Amino acid sequence: MRLRILGTTLLFAAAAAAQDQASTGQSQPNASAANGQAFADPSLLFGGTPGAYVGLAVNNIQGEGSYASTVINTEFNLGPVGLGLSVPLNLLVWNNDQCCLGATTRDSKTYFGLLRRRDWDEPQDYTRFVRYVRYGNKRDPLYVLAGQLWSASIGHGTLVSRYSNSLSLDHPKAGLALDVNTDFAGVETLTDWVGNPSLMAGRAYFRPFGDMPILRGWAIGLSGATDRTAPVGVAGPLQSDSTGNPIVSTRAIHAAGIDTEFEVLHNSLISLIPYIDFNRIAGAGNGLHFGVVSDVRLPVPFLQLSVSTKLEYRRMQPGYMPEYFDQTYDIGRVQYAVQQGSSINYVSKYDAAQAAASAGTSFSQGGYYGELAFAFAGLLQIGGLYEDRDGSSNGASLGVFASIPAFDTIKASAYYLRKNMKSGFDDAFRLDERSLLAASLAYKVMGPLYFRADFRRQWVLLPGQSQITAVDSFTAGMATFIAF
Repeated sequence: MRLRILGTTLLFAAAAAAQDQASTGQSQPNASAANGQAFADPSLLFGGTPGAYVGLAVNNIQGEGSYASTVINTEFNLGPVGLGLSVPLNLLVWNNDQCCLGATTRDSKTYFGLLRRRDWDEPQDYTRFVRYVRYGNKRDPLYVLAGQLWSASIGHGTLVSRYSNSLSLDHPKAGLALDVNTDFAGVETLTDWVGNPSLMAGRAYFRPFGDMPILRGWAIGLSGATDRTAPVGVAGPLQSDSTGNPIVSTRAIHAAGIDTEFEVLHNSLISLIPYIDFNRIAGAGNGLHFGVVSDVRLPVPFLQLSVSTKLEYRRMQPGYMPEYFDQTYDIGRVQYAVQQGSSINYVSKYDAAQAAASAGTSFSQGGYYGELAFAFAGLLQIGGLYEDRDGSSNGASLGVFASIPAFDTIKASAYYLRKNMKSGFDDAFRLDERSLLAASLAYKVMGPLYFRADFRRQWVLLPGQSQITAVDSFTAGMATFIAF
C-alpha cells in the first residue's frame, strides 16, 4: 500500500512540476498522438523510414480482372522535409469479360492491351507519382502536407474529421493541408484537390493570454468549411461521364463553427483539454459538442505505455450531422445511405440533412462519441471508436485499428470503419457501401526481401452502372526494401 501511495504521489508531483512547459501552440486535441497509424493508409508500413520499396505483385481488382502491379514506393526525409514518390503501374494479365457494361474487352480496359486505362485517363491521374510532400508535423509551428490526405482533421474534428481524399479507385486527388501555430494565434487549412477544389476548410484560433502561465492554455477558434460542388437532388440511377465521374446537379454548401478549449495540463506525462464547439450547417441544422481529449504517457520502465482518449457529448437539431466532412465524405456527398423502414435508399448527404431538418429546430437529439487508443513501446498500436445519436435509425459509427510497426521481421497494419449504421453491434460488421477496410502485411523472407500483401476497399462508378459500388482489390507479391 505504501508503495502505491508513493508511486501515485511521485506521478502527480512530476505532473505538477512539468506543468510550466509551454503549450507549443497546440491548436487541436491529439487523441491519437500515440498511434500515428490510426485510420491512416495501412500500406505505408515503412512510413518515416527513408528508403525505396521495390517489387512486383499480382493485383486482383474485384470483378475487373488481375493485373501485374509494380510496387515502387520511395520516401526521402531531410530534417522536417519529407517526400514520398510512387510508380503504380497495373498491367492486365487476366481480363474478366463479364465485368462492366460497355467495357468488357481487354482493349476497352487498357491502353495497348496492357496498361489499365482508368488509371491514366484524366490529367489528375498523374498525381499518383507523388504520394506526398511534407514539411513538419501536425501541431508544429509550420506544417505543410501536399498529396494524399489520410485522416485529415480541422480543430477538434467536429466539422472536418479524418477526411480522406483517396477513396476513389479511379480518381486520385492531390490535396493540401497548411497549418501555422504560435503561442498567441494560428490557422489550420485543408483543401481536397489543389487543381479544382471542392472541399475547402479552415480554422483560425487565438490565445487571449498568449504565453502567460496557466492562462495560456485557453484558446478561442473560428472554423469554416465549404463544398463548392456538393451534389443535390440526387434521385434514381446515377449517370456518369466517360471517365466514371457522376453527372449530378451541384451547389455550394457552407458550414461554420466557434469553439473554445482550455489546456488544463500539458507536460511530459499528461495532456488534458476540455473543449466546447458550436457548429452550423447552413440549411440543415446546428450542433453543440462538449468534449475532452487526453494523452497519458505512463512512466513504466521499458514499456513506454501511452493511452489516448477522446470523449464527447452532443446536443443537436435533427438536421445536424456531426463530423459532416468525415473519412467517407467523398462517397457520401453523392451517395448517402438513409434507412427507410426495412430498406436502404441512397441520396446525397446534403439532401439527407435537409430532409432530417424538417423534423424541427429544437435541440432534441443527444449523441455521444468515444475513442480509445493504446501504444506499447512503439511495438503495438491498437484502438477504436464508437459514436451514436438519438432519434436516428442509422446515426452510429464504429471503428477499430491495429498496427505492428516496429519489428524488422514482420510489419502489419489494418483498420475497419463502418459509418452511418444502426445503433449497437448487430449492423457493425458488414461489408457494404458504408464500410471502409484496409490491411497490409510485410513479412521478411530473407535479407532485404519481403513478402507483401495489401487489401484495399475503394469505390468506383463503373460504365453502365447506376450506383457507386465498393470494389475490393487484393495485392500480393515480393518486394525488397532498400534503406537510404
